Amino acid sequence: MAIIVSFWTTGVQADSPQGQSLFTTILYFTRHAEDVPEMVASDPSYSVVFNECNEDGSCCVEGLNPLGKMRAGVLANWFVANKITPTLTHVIATHKVRTRQTVAQVAFAAGLGGDLNGDGIMAGSDIDQTTGDGVINVPPFPDECAPGWTSSKSVIQPQVDFIKGLPLGSRAVVCTHSPAMYPIMQAFGIDTSDPVKFPKKPDGKVDGFNNLWVVELKQVSVDGTPTYQGRLLAHYQLDFMLGVRQVDLDYGVQPR
Repeated sequence: MAIIVSFWTTGVQADSPQGQSLFTTILYFTRHAEDVPEMVASDPSYSVVFNECNEDGSCCVEGLNPLGKMRAGVLANWFVANKITPTLTHVIATHKVRTRQTVAQVAFAAGLGGDLNGDGIMAGSDIDQTTGDGVINVPPFPDECAPGWTSSKSVIQPQVDFIKGLPLGSRAVVCTHSPAMYPIMQAFGIDTSDPVKFPKKPDGKVDGFNNLWVVELKQVSVDGTPTYQGRLLAHYQLDFMLGVRQVDLDYGVQPR
């Protein structure tokens, strides 16, 4: 299958994030790329199963599918092309594999992790799921299908708390899940009601995989306690023209 990769963006261009004051924190919010349970060999029926399931029959390991892996690569290229990677101080994912896979190349391009000098040793400072990859897992555990497995909604409060603790002036990529994205933004006072800037499915989850939001956080005092207050700087529709579009499919996934 031939894949065409090109770049174009739509959305409102706001102030350059790199030019913002060091007294503000900038976040780049993105949803994980396309994912699917691992396919069974090359089954022409495209039947899929999870490799691992919990004792109660619930299945939970989800990695990026081929299209998602391609999107992760061109997403990293976009950050490089827009000269954002040199400014990044944090790359944040969740405890779900698909989020880490989406932004691992961004972390590497930013010099935050990976085998940077070719000595075979991962060089990042993060200590979590994949030590040294430069991606901070928030929350780091439990691993998928491990005891205490939790849903993607469980990341909302841990990610909000982590963001609140970021040093002033940080520049962070935050990769999270469709039901968690808007509640996290709302926790910092951002109105997500605009259906154009914040596209939604009927259940309120993020619609699509092409969206990237640039958010500015400033410190304010609430009842004498410093906290972050956010505002949207820009919303981008990143259409990488991957040659294939993700569609809603019924894979017939059943616990096995």
